[in-house]
Amino acid sequence: MFTETGQPAPRGLDRSSSSVNGIRRCVHAVQMGRWLRPNRRVGEEEEEAEEEYQVDVLPDRLKSSRSSRAPSLRSLSRLADDEEGGFLRGHIVHPDNEWYRIWTRFIVFWAAFSSFLTPLEFGFFRGLPWNLFLLDMVGQIAFLIDIVLRFLVAYRDPVTLCIVYNPTSIAVRYCKSSFIFDLLGCFPWDVIYKACGRKEEVRYLLWIRMTRTQKVTQFFRDLEKDIRVNYLFTRIVKLIVVELYFTHTAACIFYYLATTLPESMEGYTWIGSLQLGDYSYSHFRDIDLTTRYITSMYFAIVTMTTVGYGDIHAVNLREMIFVMIYVSFGMVLGAYLIGNMTAIIVKGSETERFRDKMKEAIIYMNRHKLGKDIREQIKGHLRLQYESNRTEAAVLWDIPVSIRAKISQTLYMPYIERTPLFKGCSAEFLQQIVSFLFV
Repeated sequence: MFTETGQPAPRGLDRSSSSVNGIRRCVHAVQMGRWLRPNRRVGEEEEEAEEEYQVDVLPDRLKSSRSSRAPSLRSLSRLADDEEGGFLRGHIVHPDNEWYRIWTRFIVFWAAFSSFLTPLEFGFFRGLPWNLFLLDMVGQIAFLIDIVLRFLVAYRDPVTLCIVYNPTSIAVRYCKSSFIFDLLGCFPWDVIYKACGRKEEVRYLLWIRMTRTQKVTQFFRDLEKDIRVNYLFTRIVKLIVVELYFTHTAACIFYYLATTLPESMEGYTWIGSLQLGDYSYSHFRDIDLTTRYITSMYFAIVTMTTVGYGDIHAVNLREMIFVMIYVSFGMVLGAYLIGNMTAIIVKGSETERFRDKMKEAIIYMNRHKLGKDIREQIKGHLRLQYESNRTEAAVLWDIPVSIRAKISQTLYMPYIERTPLFKGCSAEFLQQIVSFLFV
């Protein structure tokens, strides 16, 4: 095959699918800034040697993912910036590091404890007891250490899906996200409350710690993707935790509203006016904590389900306003729970499809006894597909062929023109090569 200039075209290139695949690998290598180096090998039945181009592998867990999104010029500049990290560059930790994953599990435990304690402290305590105070301080120290570690952990860019190791980019990203809330959450608000003369306004700052529930939520998301754990069990436990936490928070607020009135007006509160049989809740502040908490949880659950037995109800105006807001949010929560239960029965979620695909891949790898490295690459590729939801190839598939060809020429023509392999080829030939990339 010859070009229009009369020069012979590069050997081994035609319009067959195998040649197009080779060209794709070459273009991908040029995009990633890797050098192509020729390697000679002799075929068993061929007289002449053929040139095969080998591409250096990226130092990433997802390095062999061909169907993932091709990095843009922005990602190339980001990768170049990653080489400049100074002293901290050698101390950046990969997010999948084994020790860091153990640390995240430890922090999830404290996040769950803090998320449970914060509403309880706000509603039932005007200053924590000494044992709970010491336990709370241990948790705050752990969160302070976690803040420091967050500045040393790499992250995956949501656009390019590349791991970013640049300390400056990591710090800027964390400061723009949750750094302020994480730092304020570590303040000893109980001590500040007592030092400020027990001003009630200071106690409202405790709710900043509620942002730690995001760590628990992320834990359940990761658990849903873990094929070692039953998916149905994980989803049911997650829904139960969501419902119990919602009612727990509401119960603490219900009790807090009752304590905002002086003792002389306890009869004008939902719990001070409560009479269950011969048992009266007058002077409820002197009742043990367990009884007060269970009574508040009972009020919260009965109100959320709109059962309305009539034995317990709001009394003053503030309690009525909160009940209206709480029931409105309760309807939204009920719709969320029903929708999730329906999704579990139907089995149509993206997570379930990911788990099924991962199970099939593991069965295949076990059957053929593949090595550990290739196993990690396959798993990483499947995770990347799940996290990216729709790759560029999937997006381009919905676009007409003519527009796809123009997009391919815009993206890849500069790289092909600079490739020594295609020097001397005509413009029509290069356009046909580019059109095969995503058409």
